[in-house]
This record gives sequence, structure tokens and C-alpha cells, in this order.
Amino acid sequence: MMRVLSVLAVLAVGATAAFAQSAAIGQRKEILKSWGGAMKDPGAMAKGEAAFDLAKVQASLKTIAEGAPKLAGLFPDDSKTGGETKALPVIWEKKAEFLAIFTKIEADAKAAAVAIKDEASFKAEWPKIGANCGTCHKTFREQPK
Repeated sequence: MMRVLSVLAVLAVGATAAFAQSAAIGQRKEILKSWGGAMKDPGAMAKGEAAFDLAKVQASLKTIAEGAPKLAGLFPDDSKTGGETKALPVIWEKKAEFLAIFTKIEADAKAAAVAIKDEASFKAEWPKIGANCGTCHKTFREQPK
């Protein structure tokens, strides 16, 4: 009987760890997906493919600023694999550098939200937001094949 209980306890711990791993991966994927959506309209505005819309820009910046601190906690050591993650191992090798990106993204999004008042200020500030995304994608994310 003790042996059965021991086996069940080990299985429960393993299942809990696997759930926590997939939960972190799933949560970060949701936030990153929301960021992709948040970048869409302002990206089109920046390219001249859509008219400038301050409300959409502000909503996008809010999504990014609110997601950044949440993301920083969603890369525990047990989430290196699984869940179809595109996170590269370098995240855990350079964890401090990686987490600093989220601090910068949050600060830049908040600063841009204050600075952007019109199309001219948008064109000056928005590239900083995109550059943050590029920094992370080039170094810490598996590239599409």
C-alpha cells in the first residue's frame, strides 16, 4: 500500500510540474500574441498603410506596458521546452539580459504613451517600440523556418 501511495505521490508531483510548465508557456504565448495584435494597427500607421489613430496607438501601448512585467515571471527554469515554445535556451543562459528587455519595453511603452500626441510624435516614438521587439526576436526567439 505504501508503495502505491509513493508512486501516486511521484505521479502527482510530476503532473503538477508539467501543468505549471505548460501554464507558464501558455500564459506567455497569450501575452505575446496580444502584443502581436497590438503592433498591427500602429505598424500599418507607421508604414503609411493606415491613417494615424491616437486612440489605437494608446491602446496598443497600454497592452504592451501591462504585459511586460507579467512576461518577466513566465520564463521559469522548468519552461525551457514543451508547449510548442519558440523560446531559445539562450534565455536561461542570459536571464538577466533577457529580463531587462521587459523592463525596457515597459518603460519605453509608458514613455511613448506620454510623448505621442499626434502623428509627428508617433513617427518619432513608435520605432523605439518596434526595436525592442526586434531585440528579443533576433536573440531569444526561434526564427521561423
